[in-house]
Amino acid sequence: MKIYQNINDIKIKSPSTVTVGSFDGVHIGHQKIFNHLKNSSKIKDSLTTIVTFNPHPRKILGNMKTNLKILNNLEEKISLFRNCDIDQLIIINFTKEFSRLSYQDFAKNILVDKLNVCSMVIGHDHHFGRNREGGLDKLKTLGAVYGFSVTEVSAIKRNGEIVSSSVIRNHLENGRMDVVCEFLGRCYSLTGTVVHGDGRGEKLGYPTANLESDDPEKVIPKRGVYSVDIGIDNQLFKGMMNIGVRPTFNFDPLTLEVHIFNFDAKIYTQKVEIFFKRYIREEIKFSNEEALKAQLEKDKKECEHV
Repeated sequence: MKIYQNINDIKIKSPSTVTVGSFDGVHIGHQKIFNHLKNSSKIKDSLTTIVTFNPHPRKILGNMKTNLKILNNLEEKISLFRNCDIDQLIIINFTKEFSRLSYQDFAKNILVDKLNVCSMVIGHDHHFGRNREGGLDKLKTLGAVYGFSVTEVSAIKRNGEIVSSSVIRNHLENGRMDVVCEFLGRCYSLTGTVVHGDGRGEKLGYPTANLESDDPEKVIPKRGVYSVDIGIDNQLFKGMMNIGVRPTFNFDPLTLEVHIFNFDAKIYTQKVEIFFKRYIREEIKFSNEEALKAQLEKDKKECEHV
């Protein structure tokens, strides 16, 4: 996959079949678009091309710019796009100035002049250009002028819900990992660096690796206990994770700590990736350490069978 990060330097000669969007999560709805993209590119004998934006447009526009949490950072999205077998990735630096570009200018100056678009594949709710004024009908009108076709891909529904990034964020914040995994087509993951904790877990017989998230803009799932897989040095281990404030010990700042089964290596300062499989229970304040230990044993047995 060829990656372009400066739109001003692009002048693609080969015809391109293009889709445009933020694609946060690269969920099964996005993957459906990419499959249509690849099918259309074969018909047109063209290059599959994704145009995406960094940072997420909603961080620059509107009243959500300070608190929108994302499902994937740019590095993760690039990896996921590559796994989808895409030919070209165009990353546009999204600024307030860029947001003022009209949909007509976006189509002419970027899709036509820069990317040599021959066909477009868009999602069911796609809008583009200043104030999201461009939609399916306007894009088809521009296609007729500039000689590119437009295909709209319908949404995917599961249990009456349209699969979308915002819906997935909501399920993460409510601990619905079963739905999150189904909608993403994989487990949600967080990457973090192992930092020193206070050793409480080890005293209880359940040593934990305390994590500092590598990306504060990513969604942290609901507080509680999870069954997880842990990626360390290209190896995968089973474990259980607690996200919370440890109320049994008079409360702490929000902490991410993972107990890795059958693992005793020291991994301070290493990067690990956590794959969330199932929400086990809410965080509980226990009357004493023995009650906490008894619950941890139950949690471990449940996680071992997930």
